[in-house]
Amino acid sequence: MIFKEIPTARLADGVTGQLKEAIFQGQYLPGERLPPENKLVEIFGVSRIVVREAIRNVENSGLIQIKRGPSGGAFALPMNHKSVTNVVRDTLRLGKAKVAHIMEVRLDVEPLVAGMAAQRRTDKDIELLSLALEAGPKSPGDEYLAWNVDFHRLVAKACHNPVYEILVNILMDFTQELLLKIKPRELVVHDTVSHPAVFEKIKRGDAQGASKRYRKHLLDITPMLQKLEDNLPNKLFP
Repeated sequence: MIFKEIPTARLADGVTGQLKEAIFQGQYLPGERLPPENKLVEIFGVSRIVVREAIRNVENSGLIQIKRGPSGGAFALPMNHKSVTNVVRDTLRLGKAKVAHIMEVRLDVEPLVAGMAAQRRTDKDIELLSLALEAGPKSPGDEYLAWNVDFHRLVAKACHNPVYEILVNILMDFTQELLLKIKPRELVVHDTVSHPAVFEKIKRGDAQGASKRYRKHLLDITPMLQKLEDNLPNKLFP
């Protein structure tokens, strides 16, 4: 992509858009450095203030990381759902989202994703899921919770649809935050057999079975989550 000088008003927006487009087109791969500030000033024909604002905009979009020091600069990041999660979190707070709302979406999305994973999973996906199940912590707590949540993320990764993967990651971010807020640290919210059962369906390529077993798992944990939320003295997303 060839950058163009920005002659119109809202200069920072114009620079931001071109930098994003360059990243989207693969001109800067994850880990690669964007041109330094003085070079961008020259390329776009704008001031340093405009370039700095544009860089901040791209950083806030989750597309680059700013590193300080002599070897620092703006570096392209791999696909990341975190910036989208932050926007959606604010929207959910405004909308007073509840456990039932989140689980309703998960029940629509995750069984479908599990079925797709059973059809599309690679040997590498199976290896990652297997290793994840074997690496589980022995006692309940925050680490145990993160381990359970990560299984859902890996299933989404195995469906090989980046849109669904991002969506599931956002849902799991909220689920993890939700559980950290509402459950006692020592409480395990679901059994130890559901994830291995889903994994076996995915491993065998049983799309219908994986989808059905995943849905049952989500239905099983929903009443407990709703009960825990009902006992909260404060809002879920204060």
